[in-house]
Amino acid sequence: MNQLPRIERFLTQSNKLLHIFIALALLAASVLVVVQFILQVWNTLQTGNFTRGFLTALGNLFVLWILSSLISAEVRWLKTGIFDVLVFVEVVLITLLRQLVILPVESGGNINAWAWAYGLITLAILAVGIVYYLMRRDPPPPVDDPI
Repeated sequence: MNQLPRIERFLTQSNKLLHIFIALALLAASVLVVVQFILQVWNTLQTGNFTRGFLTALGNLFVLWILSSLISAEVRWLKTGIFDVLVFVEVVLITLLRQLVILPVESGGNINAWAWAYGLITLAILAVGIVYYLMRRDPPPPVDDPI
């Protein structure tokens, strides 16, 4: 029975190391997205296709926003041991908003062919927005024993 606290401590420390690794991997991905954004802006200036370039660069910024939210969640978890599920709702909402912005670029300007998908994404944003509002409205009760 004396081994249980030692194993629990080892697992807790291992979990913290894994979260540090995840945070560093998210940081590396963020740097790559910033580089991709800069290259996209440069390519847009070279080709002169400003509408497509702007929307694609905006899509990259949405990805950067997602990564920033996840890094913030990891930092919060490392400090407090509490992970807020609302972060995943935010990520889904940002991803859907990105899809709404990128869809005209992917459709090649033929938005009529993509009207059904555009409508479904809009409805999904509305549904996730309602979930986000309901979750934000009532904060969770405080946790006495964080991991």
